[in-house]
Amino acid sequence: MVRRKLNAPTSYDVARHADVSQAVVSRAFQAVSPISPDTRARVLASAAALGYQPNAVARSLITKRSGLAGVLLTEATQRDTPDVLILLAQALLRQGFQPLLFPCTRESEGSLALDKALSFGVDGVVSCVGLSQVDLARAHLRQRPVVLFNRHSGDPDVLQVACDHASAARLLASRLFAAGHRRFAVVTGPRDGPVSTLRVDNFLARLAELGIKGVQKYEGDYHYESGHAAAMKLLVAPAPRTLSPRPEVVFCANDAMALGVLDAARFALMLRIPSDVSVVGFDDIPAGRRPAYLLTTVSQPFEQMANAAALLFRQQVDDLPMPSRQVLLAGTLHERGSAQLLPDSPARQQVGGA
Repeated sequence: MVRRKLNAPTSYDVARHADVSQAVVSRAFQAVSPISPDTRARVLASAAALGYQPNAVARSLITKRSGLAGVLLTEATQRDTPDVLILLAQALLRQGFQPLLFPCTRESEGSLALDKALSFGVDGVVSCVGLSQVDLARAHLRQRPVVLFNRHSGDPDVLQVACDHASAARLLASRLFAAGHRRFAVVTGPRDGPVSTLRVDNFLARLAELGIKGVQKYEGDYHYESGHAAAMKLLVAPAPRTLSPRPEVVFCANDAMALGVLDAARFALMLRIPSDVSVVGFDDIPAGRRPAYLLTTVSQPFEQMANAAALLFRQQVDDLPMPSRQVLLAGTLHERGSAQLLPDSPARQQVGGA
């Protein structure tokens, strides 16, 4: 018995059913195309009745656009701040792009992830990974725009959206100094982590302006375990007549490490928080808000950042005028129980931004 092959409905069939042209059918399936709501509804109803689904590959051959937005990100971003990925994907979808993920293990592998994204024919890239000028030039040569998300470039022509990490870190240093703290330690991220470097460098720079020198440093890897190890190294009881007394403050480049510091300080070293040592982090992850931690930290405006990045991406792909190529948004300082700050300071304080 020979099975009869059924032909899938085409845009021509939908056009006849809805009594419109094929061009109108095409526009009805594009979120940003000029078409009246009534006509769009009639076309979509006809498509549903016929079981029609537009062929994205065929459409890309005609329009020379794939409708895909490559998103480059590290495993640390996926694991520690998954809200970034969710909000960014939603924002790109609202702008008419299907996000396609290209993860890499380390920040230094961004160039490889970019090559992979470009090979898939994306319309452009939103990169949560640092890219070099050579990488950006390669994408430009392919006429594929790149929006840096929470990464910085010294080139004023590069599209970038970021939190104002520098101002937030400087504010933390100022507020801790004003509260009377004079002995500081920092737990950094990995050496190739640009956001960690930006936060730590500005924290230390502000302390130096205030006359604080000799800050102890421990290189972490963004994980809880490295924060725990840092505390065991930095906060052990000092030997008599030591020249390096125990720090009064530990600033961590992210919250996951700060939670490790807190647990080591409280349960392994039996220190009181914040009487014996203040601990501050960055990112405001959900675990840090729990009563067991009440971590003082800075949150990033991820939803605003995602919307701004997706809009820049849309404008660049469509070659539309842009009011600004660089967007810097303020973070918010959340003062909780893990750090001694001035008692009359607000619990939440917005800082930075342009």
